[in-house]
Amino acid sequence: MQQQEDQQSRASKGIDRINLDLSSPTKVFVPQSDVDSCSSYREAVRLAWERRAQKGMTQSLLASFCDLYAPHVSDYLSKDVVDAKGGRRRELPAEKIDDFERVVGNRAVSQYLMRKAMLTIMEEVIAARTA
Repeated sequence: MQQQEDQQSRASKGIDRINLDLSSPTKVFVPQSDVDSCSSYREAVRLAWERRAQKGMTQSLLASFCDLYAPHVSDYLSKDVVDAKGGRRRELPAEKIDDFERVVGNRAVSQYLMRKAMLTIMEEVIAARTA
């Protein structure tokens, strides 16, 4: 019983040290060169996590602040697309991007998606002009 209370006390002190104020979120832009180096959505999510404002934030805290299923967060942030059993890893759900960016404190995922969408629009414009 005493050990459990000690663990909870230490955990709450760790959370206090992180000092997250999510009431007024600040999402900063990451350098475009970093976003350009991302070749996939997964890499953009990993970039956002690596550039998080609070380095002490754990994946468990991220899950609780973003209302994510905690066991899936390691899949979202994994470098490998395929797990050890050969199954495809989950990706951060699109409806959670805003919450994720608010918590990590940057817009890397949105920047990646905007860049990708712009390329798609440009490809469409080029195709329409050549048709």
